[in-house]
Amino acid sequence: MRAKDHRKHIPIGVKLKSALLAAGFSEEAIESGQIQFDHFPALGIRPVVDGVMKPESNDWRYIRPMLKADHDLKTRGAGATTAGTDVGNAAKVKRIEKDPDGGEEFRRRLLATKTGGKPPETKTRKRPWPTRPFPKRTKT
Repeated sequence: MRAKDHRKHIPIGVKLKSALLAAGFSEEAIESGQIQFDHFPALGIRPVVDGVMKPESNDWRYIRPMLKADHDLKTRGAGATTAGTDVGNAAKVKRIEKDPDGGEEFRRRLLATKTGGKPPETKTRKRPWPTRPFPKRTKT
């Protein structure tokens, strides 16, 4: 009897663990479930063309395995701000798309500030100086 006649198929879970181990993840991280899969770029910022997301959400070329802590940091940030994170970028895309001009006003303001000038048609509110004296400090 030949070896190929009784060799069993390798399950997909075993293949996945083997690939993660080859990618440099530790056995403890793989076994304890600390590996998460990240969409890059995030689904919230991918363009939708004719009702189809480009690239599609389950395109394997745009999914990366990451440790859970790193994935949380990339998705939501460190807590102080969401700038530069997937959540912050998705919110920015949503604000731009909500603009009836398709983000034209945002682009105009952004380009004006990047070139060093003030954006055109911006009005600065001028307030008069107060006529009464400033309050005196109390000594404590």
